[in-house]
Amino acid sequence: MQAASLLNAAKEIALMSTGYTIDLDFLGQFARVIIEGIGIIGLGIIVFTLVLKAITLPFDIYQRFSMRKQTLVMRSMQDDLDKLQKQYANDKSTYNQKMLELQKKNGYSMLGACLPMIVSLVILIVAFQGFRAYAEYANLQTFEVMSEQYNAAILGFGAEGKDYRAPREGVEDDGLTRTFTDGETWTEDGVVYSVRTSATENGEVFYLKVTPEDPEKFLFYEYALETNPRRVYYVDPERFLASAYFAETVEESERAEISALEGEERDARILSHVERLGALAAAEYFHTEGPGFLWIGNVWYPDVSYDHPIPDYDTLTGQITSVDLPDGTEDSFKNVLQPAMYEKLIAELGEETDAANGYFILIILSVGLMVVSQLISMKSNKENNKYQTVDGRGAMTQKVMLVVMPLIYGMFAFLMSAAFSIYMIVSSIVAILVTLLSNLIIGHIFKKKEEAKFKEEHNRTLPWMDNYGKKGKGGKKEAPKGNAKGDPKSGAKGDAKKKKK
Repeated sequence: MQAASLLNAAKEIALMSTGYTIDLDFLGQFARVIIEGIGIIGLGIIVFTLVLKAITLPFDIYQRFSMRKQTLVMRSMQDDLDKLQKQYANDKSTYNQKMLELQKKNGYSMLGACLPMIVSLVILIVAFQGFRAYAEYANLQTFEVMSEQYNAAILGFGAEGKDYRAPREGVEDDGLTRTFTDGETWTEDGVVYSVRTSATENGEVFYLKVTPEDPEKFLFYEYALETNPRRVYYVDPERFLASAYFAETVEESERAEISALEGEERDARILSHVERLGALAAAEYFHTEGPGFLWIGNVWYPDVSYDHPIPDYDTLTGQITSVDLPDGTEDSFKNVLQPAMYEKLIAELGEETDAANGYFILIILSVGLMVVSQLISMKSNKENNKYQTVDGRGAMTQKVMLVVMPLIYGMFAFLMSAAFSIYMIVSSIVAILVTLLSNLIIGHIFKKKEEAKFKEEHNRTLPWMDNYGKKGKGGKKEAPKGNAKGDPKSGAKGDAKKKKK
């Protein structure tokens, strides 16, 4: 019964539960491949944004080309629109009706210009939803990896044994099935296996305890042989106090204090040191490979001073609502992660739980760049908006958008993560560059077309002038046939007769 007495002297330690996931759609998977492939979160978000903008770029350019083409049509209708504005200055309804009739007559269509923009908007909305899903997924992954690091640090002081089991009817033997006797002990590959029994309402149950042979390792586990193996881990207090880890990492005064304690009080102090092993490993991962970027402590939370790189329990479980369990079922994250376990996980990240996650820099940039983008858009569409409404509401709409769009961007920047703020900033920069370049290139193309059309309209010749200026015999230019009034029937001879008279 040696195994049972040793177990009674041990203290159970809880490990972090892992293996939880969140389903991602195609776009979310695409974001994951890019961001995880690059390895640097902020840079991965930038590349992901550029790829999305590249996908929507053809629609954007076509929409701008269509808008410029429709603007030229509106310019050709300018005189007629001026007349309509004067005629129906006090009748907006009739003006709009007459304007639509005039636009239809001249081939003007807002649908042709707006359809590509609508397609681009739909793509961006889908991208936004995929991006949000990935942000939730990435935040869960940060927690998952921290939990794995926590467990690995503690399990490093234990042993990984084979999962033996007792024979059961209907279960095929895979080489690990065997019969056991109470008190049986054997050693295999540096691991000591011990069998103990426990009386229950359903009879006697066999338990297998797995202990490292190395005396420096103070962690062991056991599980019931008659059921599916669920490991329960324990700390051996005597081994811990005799280990080099205790002697080298715990201060001398504390070592003496712990050694002088007995019972539950001593075991609790020992357990806190073992748990600190895991917390230190989790903190190390967060500091070296966590979701920080530039001055942002955690890109999955806003760039604000009142949020923190390490969220509290309610904030974390509020962002991650439900998860897929390892068995394929779905459950609330609050049911999966208990507050006490979360506090153990972040025990060595106290500074990050109080520090500012950011300083509003990304928010200011996203709003400022949207203002610049809207100003450029207003200037580009100024002529097109001029005659769309009798009272200039088209231009007024642009001014309203100049205020509304930055406010919307600012709201998203405050509510969403810093990662999404990076997305908005890069998106605005690309939009500004595309607008300026497309205006320059498309303007040059249409300017050439207008010049060619102007030359064609003002350089027309009458049929009788087709041979004027051509060289005749002897290299002399031929005069036009006909008199100065353009009469083709009278020529040079006719003029000579007039002089004789």
